Amino acid sequence: MEKLILSEDEIVRICTRLGKEIDAKLDESNNGIPVVVAVMNGALPFYYELIKHIHHKIQLDTIKVSSYDGTGSTGHVTVSKDPDHNLEGRDVVLVEDIIDTGITMHYMKEYIHEHYKPKNLYTCILIKRNNINMKFDELSDFTGLTTDEQRYIVGFGFDYYGLLRNEPYVYVPSMKDIEELNAILEDDKKTHADMTKEK
Repeated sequence: MEKLILSEDEIVRICTRLGKEIDAKLDESNNGIPVVVAVMNGALPFYYELIKHIHHKIQLDTIKVSSYDGTGSTGHVTVSKDPDHNLEGRDVVLVEDIIDTGITMHYMKEYIHEHYKPKNLYTCILIKRNNINMKFDELSDFTGLTTDEQRYIVGFGFDYYGLLRNEPYVYVPSMKDIEELNAILEDDKKTHADMTKEK
């Protein structure tokens, strides 16, 4: 590990605060049962911790989008799984792990407004990066941490080619970490190639 960004305790404290802020916002309206929508797969660890601290009666849902390939944003956003609930006329809280370039959040907000027409669409993110390459300076209604850290981060939903999402904290990996992960990925690739040959 090169640098710890958020510890387990800090994540719980952030989710406790955000839960209170979301409850207060939902208290202001009466648009039926609110729906809290997680962005798969990265936001799921944050989402499941966050909803423990929201005391409103809510319904849970997911949307799956992608704009990353490995460690970099492709700049192109695709939706591969839509929410299951009818969101029209409802209060919707969209839960995402990070606003980085702003591309994904910008696209998702437009997509949900256009396709689902919620009464109110609120966004909740764990980390807002003050990215020097920001494309859309999206602001979130509920933000856990704002950071100037520009390096790639992993853990608690943030991944390296699918790995490390299950780590309970967020950190900047060291070069040694990356080398070890690359070795694991290469070994896994060889194992699957050998299994395919055997078939």
